[in-house]
Amino acid sequence: MNQKATVSYAGYIPVTSGMPPYKLHKFQEEAIENLGQKALGADDFAGLLVIPTGGGKTLVAVHWLLENVINNNQKVLWIAHRHELLEQVYSTVTRCAHSAVLPKRESFRFRIISGLHDKPVSLKKEDDFVIASKDSLNHGLHYLKHKWLRYSGEVFLVIDEAHHAVAKTYREVIRVVKGTGKRRVKILGLTATPFRTAQNEQGLLGKIFHDNVVYSIDSSRLIGQGILSKPVIEEPKTHIAPAESLTTKDIQTIENLDQLPPKVARQIVKDKKRNKLIVSHYINNNNQQKFGQLLVFAINRIHAVALNKLFNIELN
Repeated sequence: MNQKATVSYAGYIPVTSGMPPYKLHKFQEEAIENLGQKALGADDFAGLLVIPTGGGKTLVAVHWLLENVINNNQKVLWIAHRHELLEQVYSTVTRCAHSAVLPKRESFRFRIISGLHDKPVSLKKEDDFVIASKDSLNHGLHYLKHKWLRYSGEVFLVIDEAHHAVAKTYREVIRVVKGTGKRRVKILGLTATPFRTAQNEQGLLGKIFHDNVVYSIDSSRLIGQGILSKPVIEEPKTHIAPAESLTTKDIQTIENLDQLPPKVARQIVKDKKRNKLIVSHYINNNNQQKFGQLLVFAINRIHAVALNKLFNIELN
């Protein structure tokens, strides 16, 4: 079983001949150029890439990392706090792996580490691009240090959703990666909103990313360019108030980590009345004809499955 997991979530990514199957927008090219100017010539770089959700910040970062880091036989460690992000990164890496981006490589090794993927104990010094959840990495820092970092002369550390970097778990990973200072480490934080942390933590975020914002573009510009759709906000009344059961600690978790506590998420997922309301709001009141195709953001996979089942029942 363990061997199968290793094969499934680690191995070689071949570099396909030719151009990648996408064309970068002008703002993405500007972001890549800015990142190169700030990061490539610096011995100690730590900056933020700020692009709104839907603007392709993962694509920008992966394209640049493959072209400037992996292409030159250096290492990448990409950490995030959600499993979905890890799989999104891997998908983007394979999509970008073309010879126009990686002219010096025929292939490179990857490994995905999380509770649903591989384990830190499986790390190998040959791994070029490691994509890991911060929790699994924190539980295996010994293996990260002795099976991978000790063989890496230069590491580019990427922190997805970088406003979480102030958390103790992230800071511990950063400390271990930097080590004694002999290893050359550069850090890139990705975020749509760089200052969503509590007011007293903004200074700590600035200390981690001491080169501040490398590139930033706001959603209004992307909407104006037709890259993002203009949001139309409707707030139907559910008459359901999960906030009434929130503790002070729950509220702090939401404010500081930008995520729901597990017990609150479970409560929302299991709320049949609320789920039915979500489905009926689209199907009834002519909203199906009004809005056309629908994209639903669920709490998690279990919630997505539950909503999908309801939609299929109502639409069929």
